Amino acid sequence: MRAAAALVPLTLAAALAACSSKPPDPTVQFATVGFILQLPTGMQQALDAAEPGFRIITPDKFRSDVSQQAAMGSGTLSPLFATLGDFDGDGTKDAIVEGMVPGDSALHVVAIMNGKTPHAFEVTTYPVFDADAVGVYLTSAPAGKKGSFEIINYPDASYMYTYAGGQFTGTKISNGG
Repeated sequence: MRAAAALVPLTLAAALAACSSKPPDPTVQFATVGFILQLPTGMQQALDAAEPGFRIITPDKFRSDVSQQAAMGSGTLSPLFATLGDFDGDGTKDAIVEGMVPGDSALHVVAIMNGKTPHAFEVTTYPVFDADAVGVYLTSAPAGKKGSFEIINYPDASYMYTYAGGQFTGTKISNGG
């Protein structure tokens, strides 16, 4: 009886730890074919529910001048189709991705917010773009801009999107690439 009583606090502590554990983070990894986004199951399910059939733009679809501009601006190679960060300030890593949905010719930019209950929603849409020579790419915000990311529509304009009140709001930050 005494041994069973001693197990109850340990079992309860383990159960509480499991409930409070942080969900897995999404990752972007460099591979032989470019960058690959890995979403945890809950985030992938949220994306599938919000944007059925969503397909992320593949790295080979970006114009070569876009890849060069992105590397010059950041000093590093970047995935272009995704950016990761804790946009909502909850301590988990979220993802912003760009891609297409079947039957729609627009480019969609979608936020996938991580957490206990991952959810996804559209940030913005580019109704006209060349699916074989994409010129719109995503990048992390400059240092000191927590909860933000940039969309660069090279060479036309750049927008900073900042998360507040459950949504992203875009502000034009430059004309031209």
